[in-house]
Amino acid sequence: MSPFLRYTVGIAVPFLSVIPTVPLLEHLDTTVMGAPLALIWLFCCIPLASGCLAICWFFHDRKLPDEHINADYDHGRAP
Repeated sequence: MSPFLRYTVGIAVPFLSVIPTVPLLEHLDTTVMGAPLALIWLFCCIPLASGCLAICWFFHDRKLPDEHINADYDHGRAP
């Protein structure tokens, strides 16, 4: 998976599913089982964001050995 596609799926899709749509949905008077449509949309975005991150992990990071992952898990710990 190319870095552009990985960032698009991992960051842009969850970001664009929440930030521009919620203000637009807030102006609608539509309700689903008594809840505003914007609230229902936000609850639907939670599994969407998790799914996007899972896609990035399954198609890119899962096969990387631990030595190639650039993360400092011991940062801030006492020696």
